[in-house]
Amino acid sequence: MGYQRGYENRIKVGMVGIGSHSYRNILPVLTYLPVELVAICDLDPALAAKTARQYGVAATYSDMDEMLNSGTIEAVLLCVSPKMHPVLAAKALASGHHVWMEKPAATSSADVQSMLDARGDRVCVVGYKKAFMPATRKAVELISLPETGKVLSILATYSMSIPIGDDAADSRWVIDGCHPLAVMLELGGAVEAVTTHRGARGGGSLILHYASGAIGNFHLAEGAPVYQPSERYVVYSENASVTIDNATTVAFQRGIPFDYETGTSFAPPGTDSGAVVWQAQNMMSTLENRGEFLQGIYGELLHFLQSIQRCTRATVGTLEQALQISRIYEAALISDGTRVQVAN
Repeated sequence: MGYQRGYENRIKVGMVGIGSHSYRNILPVLTYLPVELVAICDLDPALAAKTARQYGVAATYSDMDEMLNSGTIEAVLLCVSPKMHPVLAAKALASGHHVWMEKPAATSSADVQSMLDARGDRVCVVGYKKAFMPATRKAVELISLPETGKVLSILATYSMSIPIGDDAADSRWVIDGCHPLAVMLELGGAVEAVTTHRGARGGGSLILHYASGAIGNFHLAEGAPVYQPSERYVVYSENASVTIDNATTVAFQRGIPFDYETGTSFAPPGTDSGAVVWQAQNMMSTLENRGEFLQGIYGELLHFLQSIQRCTRATVGTLEQALQISRIYEAALISDGTRVQVAN
């Protein structure tokens, strides 16, 4: 995926919330997107003014209602706590603005549903960045090939635990568990039930029962070094497998001609069998090697903006997907080795 220099049709946006995440990930990537940042809103007026000067933005606000009523923006970027999303998103949607929000969409499925009810014909995208990673999009393409066959099972490995009980609004399960779940939904589709197995020392396994009949194993690799490579997804289909390693490598295993009694080589002649591998090289300071592109931040915002430009519904990072993820959260919390239906 490439970006176009000198976009002609730029979406005028206002950003709400200028924290460390905005500075680290969102503001820098706007350079490469069909967007014009025309307003900044933050509860800290001094911070909003400082950021506005830095990025050449004329208007600052400490009240989002004033920004929405200014008539200068088409869309809102919400970079605030997920607890604030339902109220702020509903206001923005009701005033006719499109909304992008950071993950997770909210801390309960009821709050996600309230945003769905308010959406109307506006575009609304949730920043489940890993669903937009180039590696994820490539894996989705590969498992969609007719020769790959039906998906049978999916394995995801991610450093995570699922707390016990329903008081989990501030836990990593809600804040970060959406990342692997978003990928697993992209790879396997809708989930109809879950079963949680917790380890006595942390971690465990969350079994996803897909509507398609496939099975998913979200291996809760608690204890794995969070800031070292430990993230993996593997899709096993009828005729092939696809592996994503740490956002930087995709391997498509197609099998090789082999005879158990006489085979002597793992690398038979030709290119019609065996593995195909795509890997970030990190040899040059080019865009495809940068974190905001590898991790899908660019992709999620581009999808949001292009959906507005094209007057189409978003298809990834939707509120419908956010609702499914929230319902998986809630079912996983109450399961303790028992199969729990995910609400429709």
